[in-house]
Amino acid sequence: MKSRLFSISLVLMFLILISTVASAEKYTKIGNGSEPAIDDGKVAWTNNGIIHVYDLTTKKETTVNSSSASHPAISDNKLVWHDDSSEAPRLTVYDIKTGTRSHITKDIDNNSVPAIYGSRIVWSADSYIYVRDIFTSTQTKIAAGNNPDIYANRVSYDSYSAEDTPQIYVYDITTKEAIDVSQYGDNMFSHIYRDKVIWSDFYTRLGNIRMYDITTGKQTEITSGDDRTGYDTGGPADISGNKVVYLKHNDLANMDLGDLYVYDIDTGESKQLTSGNTAQTPVIAGNVIVWSDSGSIYMLNY
Repeated sequence: MKSRLFSISLVLMFLILISTVASAEKYTKIGNGSEPAIDDGKVAWTNNGIIHVYDLTTKKETTVNSSSASHPAISDNKLVWHDDSSEAPRLTVYDIKTGTRSHITKDIDNNSVPAIYGSRIVWSADSYIYVRDIFTSTQTKIAAGNNPDIYANRVSYDSYSAEDTPQIYVYDITTKEAIDVSQYGDNMFSHIYRDKVIWSDFYTRLGNIRMYDITTGKQTEITSGDDRTGYDTGGPADISGNKVVYLKHNDLANMDLGDLYVYDIDTGESKQLTSGNTAQTPVIAGNVIVWSDSGSIYMLNY
């Protein structure tokens, strides 16, 4: 009997080990650094002020000649990042195929974080939103606000309302009209994909993630809580297709760290992907999720 129990214990230990190894194999370390950005086929990040690009097809990492770079954004073969290598802050635009670069210097401040879609780049400076078409070199101030994101001809951003609380707006570049898609609360850090907008509402504790469907006008609470479980999911998040990635925090002193979760828009269910409260800045494109953790960049095909 003891021998049988010992054998069963060995089998259970083996299964746990296999399960752990299989789980670990899901995540692939692709480099060292922080602030990852992703578009279909490529991942970019910074490491000590230098931009790195990883090709998901060839699995090769290349370094871009750069310094004092932060907050990279990528769309197809175009890269843009905040550049502090000169006397004044600027945005550097880089073509991955040709190696050519240009700089945006007008209406840039120390907090200008770019986002890019196709030929359009958006950012904020001195609490105003700017959009620039890099093919035509035309630049326009479109609204008062901060933290913009862009998808096709729509720009999402946060701006203070008449009630003196930040709300989420979506601006249509074609019609030059903006709509308020949020509710009363401390709403910030929006991301937009097709007709879906997500953002963090910091009204309670560390916030929760909300989503608005522009087509249907429906708003959804992706994450929620109560006085016992808390509202602790208001940090970094991203959206692509029918998936939203976000962090759940348990360290009140650092909202940039947390456990990584993925939310399925179709089923309304969330799944925890990492533990240890050490994941940072998750991003997603298609079925690929990328995040930083303790100075390393990890990737997961989900």
